[in-house]
Amino acid sequence: MRTALTLCFALGLCAADRQAAPTTPAPGSADRQAICDAVRHFLAKQRGKSEERRLFKIEALRADGGYAYFEGFFADADGSPSAAGTADDIVFNMFLKKEGKTWRVIRDLSRTDVPSDEEQREIRRDFPKEIPVTIIPPFWRDMLGKHPFPTQAEMGPAGIEPATKGL
Repeated sequence: MRTALTLCFALGLCAADRQAAPTTPAPGSADRQAICDAVRHFLAKQRGKSEERRLFKIEALRADGGYAYFEGFFADADGSPSAAGTADDIVFNMFLKKEGKTWRVIRDLSRTDVPSDEEQREIRRDFPKEIPVTIIPPFWRDMLGKHPFPTQAEMGPAGIEPATKGL
């Protein structure tokens, strides 16, 4: 009995120590709706109230703990881009934090081009340290220098690490 309890305790510690993989809130779920609503609210504060009624086509949505990454663009009801060729033709890249039951945008990395060297320094300096690396996309992870996993440059063909790495 004592051995069984010790084993259960040890397995519990191992499981608690293991880093959970990020999840993608399912379409129609309360979390997915709340994240999209937070992005709409953020955009409405910047661009005007009409943004609160816009739809998104979500390219990536990852959540880990109380943090989420949103990547998407304005879309029509059929999912096609609604802003192609206009000033709204932009892919939004935002990091959010859950506070109680409410999501809030804490870092907006949306842009129409690759950040300049100066912008990159600014982003690295101001990027919230508490955001889990697991939700940061490879492009931003490389730019931020956050590498718990191999970088894209270190990966071999088909995303496999070269056999000589670490020898």
